[in-house]
Amino acid sequence: MNPLLEQFLSESRDALQGIAEKLLQLELEPADTELMNELFRYVHTLKGNSGLFDFPEMTRVLHAGEDLMDAVREGRVAYSRDFADMLLDAMDFIGLLCDEIEQKGEVGASHATDSARLAQSLRELMASQEPRPAEDPAAGTPAAPGAEPVPALRIGELPQAARSEAQRRVAAGERLHWLSYSPIEECFFQGDDPFHQARQTPGLVWGEIAAREPWPPLAELDAYRCLLDFHLLSNAPYRELVEYYRYVPEQLQLREVDPELVAVDTGPRLSSGENEAFQAILTAQRQILALDDRPPWFAGRLQAVAATLSNCFRAVGDPTAQAGIPEGLAQALAAGDGAPLLAWLSGCDRWQPFPGGGVPMTAHGAATSRLAPGDAAPTAAEAAPGEGPKYGRRAEDQLSAKSLKVDQVKIDRLMNLIGEMVVSKNALPYLAQRAENHFGVRELAREIKAQYAVINRIAEEMQDAIMQVQMMPVSFVFQRFPRLVRDLSNKLGKEVRLVLEGEQTEADKNIIESLADPLIHIVRNSLDHGLETPQVRLAAGKPAVGTLTIRAAQEADRVVIEIRDDGRGIDPELIKRKAYQKGVIDEATLERISDREAVNLVFAAGFSTADTVSDLSGRGVGMDVVRTGVERVGGVIRLESEAGRGTRIRISLPLSMAVTRVIIVESDRQIFGVPMDHVVETVRVPKTSIHTIKQSRTTVLRGRIVPLKSLNALLEIAAETRANDDGELAVLVARVGGEVVGLLVDDFCETVDILQKPLSGVLAGLCAYSGSALMGDGTVLMVLNLKEIVRCP
Repeated sequence: MNPLLEQFLSESRDALQGIAEKLLQLELEPADTELMNELFRYVHTLKGNSGLFDFPEMTRVLHAGEDLMDAVREGRVAYSRDFADMLLDAMDFIGLLCDEIEQKGEVGASHATDSARLAQSLRELMASQEPRPAEDPAAGTPAAPGAEPVPALRIGELPQAARSEAQRRVAAGERLHWLSYSPIEECFFQGDDPFHQARQTPGLVWGEIAAREPWPPLAELDAYRCLLDFHLLSNAPYRELVEYYRYVPEQLQLREVDPELVAVDTGPRLSSGENEAFQAILTAQRQILALDDRPPWFAGRLQAVAATLSNCFRAVGDPTAQAGIPEGLAQALAAGDGAPLLAWLSGCDRWQPFPGGGVPMTAHGAATSRLAPGDAAPTAAEAAPGEGPKYGRRAEDQLSAKSLKVDQVKIDRLMNLIGEMVVSKNALPYLAQRAENHFGVRELAREIKAQYAVINRIAEEMQDAIMQVQMMPVSFVFQRFPRLVRDLSNKLGKEVRLVLEGEQTEADKNIIESLADPLIHIVRNSLDHGLETPQVRLAAGKPAVGTLTIRAAQEADRVVIEIRDDGRGIDPELIKRKAYQKGVIDEATLERISDREAVNLVFAAGFSTADTVSDLSGRGVGMDVVRTGVERVGGVIRLESEAGRGTRIRISLPLSMAVTRVIIVESDRQIFGVPMDHVVETVRVPKTSIHTIKQSRTTVLRGRIVPLKSLNALLEIAAETRANDDGELAVLVARVGGEVVGLLVDDFCETVDILQKPLSGVLAGLCAYSGSALMGDGTVLMVLNLKEIVRCP
């Protein structure tokens, strides 16, 4: 794809999202004129942009949608749910085309029929409420490719000149089509050139231009208002004509000329007496033309002959064989134009017959326009008096480039580079230490440390700036929920009010994107299992409309998202019973498990409370997927529920995944990294304060019993944890899965920022480590996955 097409797709997706949001807002405030105007502008801009490319299927639907919204905006059509449903379907179709364009670079021909059907449905919705003028029942409409052509047109229904040409062509074995092309009055402002469009019609053999209304005085003529209709005869195939006019199908009427009626509709025939009279007229005109050409009344004589012959040809059709004059000239005279006869008789070569034996395209009510395929189009100065049309915006309308869209690949590269810079600058303290301890150069060590402070400040500012580029608001995910809630609540027969809060809260793009699927699962479960139907809610003393609130906020260096509903809540006894039946918990656990622990069993793999499987729930994969997705990006999820009052799910996520801050601990002369997201505190506990309860070591910290686990034992390192000279053991207190646990290590080292890389190859299967990082001195730091190593025993 070229950059212009990539930009179009990006802007189209933004526009489609904006259209969906405005439609859903209009359902709550249907009388809001400003909302409708914004919606109209979205679709109008999207339609205009699509016209830059060869995507007629997209433009056709957008054009119909724009017309419908314009009718609603002007009050000719009332806003309704059907209106919203149909436009949402149309925008889904546009989104499908965008996906196909991105994958294949083009729109497949198979979408043409769907495009025509959607456009027709939109226009029918408008026509069902808007009064429209009666249409000629004999006029046809163009069918989409693959559809059956409209009924054929009788040759006798054509104008006289076109009829004569059609008879000759049909007699030669050609199949003809009759086209009536009526451009909209504002076509010039859309960049259309109807004169060029008509002139380049495939297989054009005849044509005329007709004014829809009498021409006003020149001083009152609006040169930018198109009032022309084009009537054309073509021998091109039906599909080729439909394809050629695919951008303006609603402005075209296309009919096939029935070749079987050529013998019936041959036009007026002359009786023997009429033929004798006609021959007598021709003889008289020849005698007149043979008179001496020197008298001053010669010009009047020519005009009289032209008028006489024109009337004869208009009456009898095509008597060129008897007249003995060029065929094209006779047909021009039959159309009412006597000027070519004068030019021909006077020997003027300015007039030439239409190529291929056709006739000139004539403008009714104006001078004859001799239009033929390949003729040069008139210039802007020739087309209209005064100053020609201006294309493009005025200087004051141009938008300044205050924002710049950058490819995600480039952002990722910057993130990797800043990560490498962080690693590199961490090497400077090691160099300073070596300069002082190994080489005894204290002055050099001080200079290195001073430069490290400067580089560290710059690196931190760069890291923060690049992370800001990577940050995006959670509205990127939230914006899909109004449509989801609307569609699912309608399907379930429930009334739901969606409340979104904190949509501008920002987090790392990768974090935001990873939230999409988990949040969709949660919302679907809330609608299916949590919120009740209006009848049930009213019986329980609740409002008929349920409320689903999704809130985002930043707390310290984390993003917190809450999903809360006022539905039926979760019954802990039901959860316990279902969990026991499915083998998720044993009988002993069933007896001692608390209600809070019970409701969190919904996150267990394969657990579901639904009795039947539907397209919404019951497969036992929803909440397990939610927990896995949240934990994959370093998040924590908690669930609280009260039967009869509702459920709240709280998700805590890191702001960024690019650079990870870890504390380095030492155990058996090896170093390991522990993510600071899990660390509660670091303490040193005397050996005398450690107690053993049921073969498990514990200690009391700040009035709370904290279980202790040796890191060496968890990693199966054959060494005892070493105490310091005061008999104290180093304890790293961490929060793992909502519980607090103390890790016994040999020592604490330092806290650093690292660029964590996932393990690959044969190491990828090691559950004890979440990744690795390169330290400033060249050593490799293994980052512990506390959730896995703590649960392994």
